Amino acid sequence: MGVLETKKVIQPPKRRRMTKARRQLQLILKAVVTVALVIALGSVVYVVGFAKYETIDLSELTKAELNGYNGHGTLKTTTEIVTGYETFFETVHVNILDSEKAVNGMLSNGDKIEIEYTYDKKVAKSLGLKIKAKDEYVNVKDLPDATVVSCDELFAGVDIAYEGIAPLVTISLVNNTSNEVLKTVEFKVKNQKEFYDNGDVVVVEAVFDNALMAANAYEIKPGANGFTKEFTISGCDRYLTDYTELPDDILQQMKEHGATLFGQNSGDANEFGLRIFSDAGLMYTTENTKYTFRFTGTRYISSYFANVEPEHIGEVGTHVNDVKVVYDTGVSQSDGQSVTAEAVVIYRNILKKADGTIVVNFDEGEIISVSRRDSQIKELVRGTEDDQYSSTKLEQD
Repeated sequence: MGVLETKKVIQPPKRRRMTKARRQLQLILKAVVTVALVIALGSVVYVVGFAKYETIDLSELTKAELNGYNGHGTLKTTTEIVTGYETFFETVHVNILDSEKAVNGMLSNGDKIEIEYTYDKKVAKSLGLKIKAKDEYVNVKDLPDATVVSCDELFAGVDIAYEGIAPLVTISLVNNTSNEVLKTVEFKVKNQKEFYDNGDVVVVEAVFDNALMAANAYEIKPGANGFTKEFTISGCDRYLTDYTELPDDILQQMKEHGATLFGQNSGDANEFGLRIFSDAGLMYTTENTKYTFRFTGTRYISSYFANVEPEHIGEVGTHVNDVKVVYDTGVSQSDGQSVTAEAVVIYRNILKKADGTIVVNFDEGEIISVSRRDSQIKELVRGTEDDQYSSTKLEQD
């Protein structure tokens, strides 16, 4: 018969009953641990996420400046650059929004202008920058009222200075205004010529800096032809260019004075005598190595008025007008031989003063030709080979 063995059964331990006080203690401990973890985590986030960033407020660094005057104001912005962040500020743009007036410089007191900031966020982040860039508004105020200057007032201080004698007058412009702002205006002659005559119309243009005028609160109003004004050249002495302006009494004075240039002691006789005697095939004599040519009598023949053609005025080697007086004369020497010839006396640049007086410089009258050949004299006084001048015979046969 076998033996019955009995196994010992181990029973699980009995749980202790949780009291209310014990449960509250556990809840308090859990809450304390949770709060500690939150605080620790927040500190880590601050250190990792925010502590390394620097805040830049673009509105505090940007200055808006108003210039000009009421109705023509301008707005300009400048932004201060923070040292060390130049790369970021190269991406910053300050935009003036919704204001055609601001763009065109037409701001008035009472206008409200919106300003927007844009920048590269990636560049800001790479540099550890926190950017404040809230849109803002600029209220336009305190712009002064303009000093309005009419076109006539603008040109009131302009004078034209003349030099020379018409039609060879040169001009220059002088700004005589005492106004410090208007002194900055430059006046120019449009399509300027080298020379001017009485009656010529000169168009003068005013050139000025609009920004400078606006900065000084000046508004210059254009005239019918913009910022220009016409001036007429007048009151200048003038060389004769019309033979009908030469009075008969002045011509008579030239005839009489010209005859006196053939006096017995005229050095011109020796100058022309050699040529005349050589052309006539005659021998000439000397006394004590000096020539003895003399003019012997004169008789008036005719006179001619020459004036330069308009397209040749002012050219080198030309003069404006002249009167050539022609005479018969004799040329002789001490041995009694003589030759009959024709001679020409010239008076250049006969002047008509502004008061109408005709002026001839008799001291500059001179004999310019003596010849036995009538054809040479006619060619000279008629100017047949000189297209720079026109020639008119003053006394018709």
